[in-house]
Amino acid sequence: DGDDEDVYRMETSTGGEQRYLKVAELTFELDGETHSLAGYRQEGEDRKSLFVPFRDKTTGQQTYGAGRYMELEAEGELEDGQEVPVDFNLAYNPFCAFSDAYACPLPPEENWLETTIEAGEKDW
Repeated sequence: DGDDEDVYRMETSTGGEQRYLKVAELTFELDGETHSLAGYRQEGEDRKSLFVPFRDKTTGQQTYGAGRYMELEAEGELEDGQEVPVDFNLAYNPFCAFSDAYACPLPPEENWLETTIEAGEKDW
């Protein structure tokens, strides 16, 4: 199956895995440095928003230890070079931050930022 290369099997907080398709590479500048994050959609889902799980240097200190999520909106169909606003004020804690009953996908290593993201929801 040649399509499998875009499928990412994200480990979950409960030890399982969920399948996502990588549909976007988001590049942004912060404090004069360029960073990138992958945007995903869950396999078989029709939603237009991009799921962006990430970790940064606040993870496990000021923010939840397994990382945070953003849901970013793209205008219409995604195209190369299209701008999608990356707004870290939208970063939120996954459900598993509040209850062990939830299986939350863990941010893949390509979405571990080597910078500090002060915006968004903090650890509770």
